[in-house]
Amino acid sequence: MFATRNFAPRDLQLIEAALAAELAGRIADRGFATGISLADSCAIAERAESRARQMSVPVCIAIADAEGRPILFHRMEGSLPASTKLASAKAWTSAAYRMGTDELGCLAQPGGMLFGVGHTGSGAGNGSGEGQVVLFGGGIPCRVGGAVIGAIGISGGTVAEDMEIARYAIDGFPERRGTVPEEGRGL
Repeated sequence: MFATRNFAPRDLQLIEAALAAELAGRIADRGFATGISLADSCAIAERAESRARQMSVPVCIAIADAEGRPILFHRMEGSLPASTKLASAKAWTSAAYRMGTDELGCLAQPGGMLFGVGHTGSGAGNGSGEGQVVLFGGGIPCRVGGAVIGAIGISGGTVAEDMEIARYAIDGFPERRGTVPEEGRGL
């Protein structure tokens, strides 16, 4: 137990800075990424598009950070207009709920522990998909060291096709090798 002390604001700032530096050092020592960079996002999107082309499925690809904020959006020629919003919403949902959108959909069924989550009326209304909960597959969180560092959302094919493309995109990313998701478990 720590003794309670009255610290001066400057002392609290120094303690906070020291703790932040120590935690950052521990994360760096373990080689954990703290988030998905734009370069990471571009590499993941390139893999997603490559797989989608192999499958002849034009899709929209959205990559979000750990908070669900957009990092990258890519729309393949010929993709469905509705897929623009859905891909972003899938990325936001999987980042915000820390699970695959398909798993969330199962938990949101009648009798499920999250029943009603998709009917909350939440929606940002800004066209980004942020705030819109999606309850079917195509959104997968990306984890490193157990922590969610971002998410991918794919839309344009069937649910199974979207999930396959999302898994392929993240599975082939070298820094995340060995973190292929089980059904609905995310990375």
